[in-house]
Amino acid sequence: MTGDRVLSYAQARGVAASLMEAMGTPAPAAGMVADSLAGANLRGHDSHGLLRLPWYRQFITDGHAIPDAQPVVVHRSAAAAVVDGRHGWGQLAGRLAVETAAELARAHGVAVVTARNCNHVGRLGEFAETLAEQGLVSILWCNADPAVAPFGGRQRMLGTDPFAAGIPAGAGSPAIIVDFATAAVAEGKLRLDRLAKRPVQAGVIQDAEGRPSTDPEDFYRGGALLPFGLHKGFGLAVIIELLGGALSGNHVGFLPSYQWGNGLVMIAIAPNHLVDRSSFLDEIATASEMLRASPPAPGVDRVRLPGDVESETMAQRERDGIPISGAAWQQLVELAEELEVVLPG
Repeated sequence: MTGDRVLSYAQARGVAASLMEAMGTPAPAAGMVADSLAGANLRGHDSHGLLRLPWYRQFITDGHAIPDAQPVVVHRSAAAAVVDGRHGWGQLAGRLAVETAAELARAHGVAVVTARNCNHVGRLGEFAETLAEQGLVSILWCNADPAVAPFGGRQRMLGTDPFAAGIPAGAGSPAIIVDFATAAVAEGKLRLDRLAKRPVQAGVIQDAEGRPSTDPEDFYRGGALLPFGLHKGFGLAVIIELLGGALSGNHVGFLPSYQWGNGLVMIAIAPNHLVDRSSFLDEIATASEMLRASPPAPGVDRVRLPGDVESETMAQRERDGIPISGAAWQQLVELAEELEVVLPG
């Protein structure tokens, strides 16, 4: 077993790009996927970072992914569009969806864009950040293959079904970025616990018999993740699973018609079609700073808004580097050996 590593962003991106290219992905596309993976690590979402590369390799082996496929817009009608990922990398389909949604929202005030036939799209918050940088409000969600039991159930039925939203702000205030799985924890975070051989917190998973567990191996032995927030998280997951699958054309994950991968739905809103743009951005900035300035509870240094922790983590990791656990690095080493790629020492 190799030891822990600390990589700069450039090194992490280089590792990802080299491995993606070795899997048969053209260099420009490999760079886009690497941007997404290393960017997730940089923001502290290691569950969506380089850890995913061996998983992506398995997609190819299992016939789910075509590494050189490029997404296309297959339907466009007024403020709506459909992206077909053509079974390529989900980040590419997601990026095309963002570009299309931004263009349509600027023209019509609102846009709805879906993406289907794509693999893991990565961190939804990345797309919300990109749209917020362009002054656009966004709401995003996607369904996925079953991993989560219904509230009160024991069989895997729902995906981790993430939800994200972004609100731009003016006056130099950072955008509000919400991004979370409707499962009690993202499956990628469970992978990190499994690699580290540490228990998960109570209320996150159950074993194959529906009994509560804190052993991550129980999930991989046929157990299930649980929804966050009991019936409330379950209700949100149902909406995301049904609409993510049915609206995208990827289909609901527990139906026979389901096409493996993420069914992405993206809504973009241009505020200037509804209110004065400058006033909107200033109001969001003022309200955000008032929330941040509100008195913290005992033992808390200050109030943070969604997206603040990622910004702080990014600043810290840009300075000190991105930590990669020894177990995760060992998986990358084994993948690199298989693909005949030389990793940084």
